[in-house]
Amino acid sequence: MKYARGRKALALSLVTMMAIMSACSSDGGGKPADKGSADSGKAAGDAQKAREITIFTRTGPDTSDYVKEQAKEFTKLTGVKVNFTEQGASNYFTNLTNQLVGGTDAFDLATTNNTYVAPLAEAGAIEPFDEYMKKFDPNFDWKDVAFQYKYKDKTIAMPYNLSIHMFYYRSDLIPNPPQTWEEFVEEAKKWTKSKNPSSPTQFGASWTALSGSEQPKVFYSMMWSYGGEIVKDGKAGIGSEGAIKAGEIWQSMMKDGLLPKDTPNWGYSNVFDALKTGTIAMAAPMWSAAYTEIKKSDSPFKDKIKIAVVPGVKQADGKILRTPLYHSWSLIMNKNAKNKEDSAKFVEFMTSKEGAMRQAKLGGLPIRYSVLQDPSLQPREFYDTVMESLKVGRDEPLVPYYLKQHDLMNTVLSGIMTGTIKPDVALKGAEKELQALIDSNKK
Repeated sequence: MKYARGRKALALSLVTMMAIMSACSSDGGGKPADKGSADSGKAAGDAQKAREITIFTRTGPDTSDYVKEQAKEFTKLTGVKVNFTEQGASNYFTNLTNQLVGGTDAFDLATTNNTYVAPLAEAGAIEPFDEYMKKFDPNFDWKDVAFQYKYKDKTIAMPYNLSIHMFYYRSDLIPNPPQTWEEFVEEAKKWTKSKNPSSPTQFGASWTALSGSEQPKVFYSMMWSYGGEIVKDGKAGIGSEGAIKAGEIWQSMMKDGLLPKDTPNWGYSNVFDALKTGTIAMAAPMWSAAYTEIKKSDSPFKDKIKIAVVPGVKQADGKILRTPLYHSWSLIMNKNAKNKEDSAKFVEFMTSKEGAMRQAKLGGLPIRYSVLQDPSLQPREFYDTVMESLKVGRDEPLVPYYLKQHDLMNTVLSGIMTGTIKPDVALKGAEKELQALIDSNKK
């Protein structure tokens, strides 16, 4: 009973935090399948009259659009009908969480940002994939998959669409992009009109600093390269020297006027528009999705905007440590799914090499190395930069207290950006709070 009460308390806390996160963020902000086992076997359960599965998904190109196209091919191959329940971005994650922790059996699979999978797994609301993965086709090739999402040694989510931080810059102004964050700061000064009246851009740079889903993620891409950690071996690291250094860069660039004054309230779309219109010369860290959007836009600078791996920090051996953050849209299975066997087959189908290639041709960014390296995918500037970034990239640790951690970091980073608190004071204080949170979740 104590364990059950703990689960209920965790679920209630999760739902509450999801509501907070949903309210504070509005930005989004990235093939025929292996046939060996996708078309074999029958759905589990004698009561299953028709082979069908239901997927709950958020409306959008990286969620419902890609999955629907995959589902059409899956049905052609297997005869399994795939139903969809869709919802817009507003409160999607709150609704998803409410249903899963409430024990619904209304859907079998769901699409989610990997941000939320550990709390859902801790609440016992999602089914691990490990037993089903044993039945995947022998040619599935797990070594080709860039990463998986595991929690307590269980595979709890299958990623299918990647988002990764990149560096965007005006190549007509900056022929040789800065390699380190210090060089990034100096370059920003050259292209800020208050520092250089002849600059064609008003400001040198910007990034997503709006409190919400993205702000802490953007900070981590810089913090990690300075040696800071969120948590390592049970110890919080956001008050470390490296984390403070990253915080100082954020605050100093804001105070020096190198960033637009509204940057603390800027989400992805604001940064994108500033880059597109020539207001800023650089954007970093910035999501990979911006590349295709820029190239398809009517921006007069679209052919001059280039990409690179995010800057980093030069190490003692002369090498530069770069740590772009990545995350992905993933498929999760409802613990109370009615048709788990066919649901797993669909996951295998969609994340196979063939499924990944189909998604790439639809405009997605799959997780498989072989597909990202395929010369038929163009432009190579984009896919090669994704590959370089993925090789050195990192994701946030999967922890059950993620939403509280994220909320804490939003508060601290907003204070740093607005200049209401010094970075060292803010981050050292936050580290104590995070450590208390970590300790309270130790079993």
